[in-house]
Amino acid sequence: MESPHKVGRDAAVPQGAPGRENQKVGYIELAMTDRRVSPEEPRTTTLGLTLAARALTLRCPACGSRRIFSTWFTLVNQCPRCALRLHHGPHDHFVGTTLVNFLVAEMGWAILFTIYLVWSWPNPAWDALTWASAAFMVVLPVMLYRFTRICWLTVDFFFRPGGEGERTDVTPTAP
Repeated sequence: MESPHKVGRDAAVPQGAPGRENQKVGYIELAMTDRRVSPEEPRTTTLGLTLAARALTLRCPACGSRRIFSTWFTLVNQCPRCALRLHHGPHDHFVGTTLVNFLVAEMGWAILFTIYLVWSWPNPAWDALTWASAAFMVVLPVMLYRFTRICWLTVDFFFRPGGEGERTDVTPTAP
């Protein structure tokens, strides 16, 4: 027999209740649910926050599925749950990812560099700073690659939610 006491996101609203996605249970928790973002859904701040939360947790922008990377650098062709094409547009569609990745790495380096100089002035360790800067410029873009790739895809999905050819004819799998 099922317990009458609900736990987690089901505690505030019974399962299947209409308007469940609009309830204030826990924003991040609801953003990660199986709620599918419809192409016809109006583009609101709440939707933008939902998509941002999905991007930062490396999930499909449309359905929240986690299985969208096959390796660290390889994005699958389509989401296994909702069949959203993850490789779409022209062959250089993800050039923006490289730009964003580079800008975030450079800004992060500049901020840390400035903080270190202010903290250690008048005698900064220039040799250590040079080697640390070089390591930072190699490691940070690699670490940020997946996040910038998904963030770029999510921004594209927000502004072009149901563009032609976004969905494939393949039947999506069950969650």
